[in-house]
Amino acid sequence: MLFSSKPRRLLSEASRLHESRVGGPQQGHPSFRWRHATAALVFALAALASPAAHAVDAKKVFNQRCTACHTFGKGVKVGPDLKGVTARRQRPWLVSFVRSSSKAIKAGDPVAVELFRKFKQQRMPDWTDLSPADVGAIMDWLAADGPEQKQPDERDAETASAGDVAWARALFDGRVPLANGGLACAACHAVREHGRRRGGTLGPELTDAYLKFRDRALTTFLRQPCTPRHPESSAARYLAPEEAFALKAFLRDVAITAAPFAAYSVTDRKRGQP
Repeated sequence: MLFSSKPRRLLSEASRLHESRVGGPQQGHPSFRWRHATAALVFALAALASPAAHAVDAKKVFNQRCTACHTFGKGVKVGPDLKGVTARRQRPWLVSFVRSSSKAIKAGDPVAVELFRKFKQQRMPDWTDLSPADVGAIMDWLAADGPEQKQPDERDAETASAGDVAWARALFDGRVPLANGGLACAACHAVREHGRRRGGTLGPELTDAYLKFRDRALTTFLRQPCTPRHPESSAARYLAPEEAFALKAFLRDVAITAAPFAAYSVTDRKRGQP
């Protein structure tokens, strides 16, 4: 069946409101019926789409509410390690426990009581503001190893392809525009490649920036504009995550071209291996 009862009710309500405004005598006209049906369908589809717009952000909830007491794959903290929790426990139990662990303990649920005892009677807060669907979405994210998934800009620069580096070189020079319409890096910064310096002079030269800051620091830095200027300062992200990753890879390529020893990974250099 194409429509559930809720959309059908919305269609009926939209129809009633439309008729009350335009009056009944015009209803028989074919063009009126077409416009009427189209408007009602738009009402219904908009209503259907609205819940998705308010879907819970599983990663945000996990970072804000769970990480103070739980790890994912790194062992016990205040509470149990959550890696594999969706395999260890049944989904209905998890949803009920997350929303009200106190209720489960008071009811004598054997698993809840044992966890309460094992973890020194540190009771998890009741997250009753999360709907069963919200908790289910978080469990889906955990089941997919969500906490271990990296955003595109969090990937290590050494994993980039030659195509990524070539694209970033064009972004840096301004030959390819940035997605958010910001200024190209070369408007203010310069790099040295193959013995030639190119770019601006307003900001510092970036030839050895990767060697100074490495992946984590550059990832954080590239998430906001160098200076507050329009349009970057009004954008949700200065660079798209894919652009930030590619530019980080480009800076690495520039750095290891200027200093070949830097081509070795950090792990290999610690081991003393080429």
